[in-house]
Amino acid sequence: MRPLEIESLGFSYEDGTVALENVSLSLERGEKVAIVGPNGAGKSTLLHLIAGFRMPFTGKVLIDSQTLTESSADDLRKMVGLLFQDPDDQIFMPTVEEDVAFGPRNLRLDDIDGRVSKGLRSAGVETLAKRKPHKLSYGMKKRVAIAGIMAMDPNILLLDEPTSGLDPRARSGLIKLLKGMDRSMLIATHDLEAAAEIVDRAVVLNVGILMEGTMRDLVMSRDVLERAGLEIPPVSRLFSVLGSMGYSVDALPVSMDQAVAQLSKVIDREGRHIHAHVHEHDHKSVESSQ
Repeated sequence: MRPLEIESLGFSYEDGTVALENVSLSLERGEKVAIVGPNGAGKSTLLHLIAGFRMPFTGKVLIDSQTLTESSADDLRKMVGLLFQDPDDQIFMPTVEEDVAFGPRNLRLDDIDGRVSKGLRSAGVETLAKRKPHKLSYGMKKRVAIAGIMAMDPNILLLDEPTSGLDPRARSGLIKLLKGMDRSMLIATHDLEAAAEIVDRAVVLNVGILMEGTMRDLVMSRDVLERAGLEIPPVSRLFSVLGSMGYSVDALPVSMDQAVAQLSKVIDREGRHIHAHVHEHDHKSVESSQ
């Protein structure tokens, strides 16, 4: 049973503007999928629809095989955790532990203390329990918001631009955190390099779905990137230049880990080429001296 299935989903705003049209996708259990596209593509709207915050819509949304409707939204919302783009829209209680407890308490779940401890631990913010959220750094606020979601133990995490606004260290730490979580995730993001570190698959959205595939498939599809208003990540651009300079590049890497692996292959091939060239030169020198 898949945790999420979407069939021919459509949604328009009150003024008649079409936000989503004929969107169909599914999420396997434990799978992490990136939703990428330009501003106004419908990425945030898609997450809000799945979370049951926007009604009505056309098509179907099934969460653990249960159809999302206005009457079922309250129950199904317990299975979904939505991280807003701005954590200040999500955390508001006097202390971190009270904020993490708010969701489970509001849903009348059991073992509030145990859930709070688990949520804090899963987001790596156990030491912040007594702190005031509004005095934390932006990156720590995002982690506190994640802790609050995890305390409710949802089946699906919906993350809206999780790495936006973070400094390099906080961004790296959050990528590592999300990568290590054994959860089904749908991540709306502009950060293709971060997505490549975390996700198994990418869906390019611009009102409708333009493409599905791996992140490497995406960076090799220049026409799709252009239609979606996306720029190739810097590390991919670098290897594209290397390829144009005559270096043998198997595929464009998207993340730094992929770049290191690819560069190791290039260096190894070049080293073997140089070694063979030197060996041939030495052999010819010996023959000429005889």
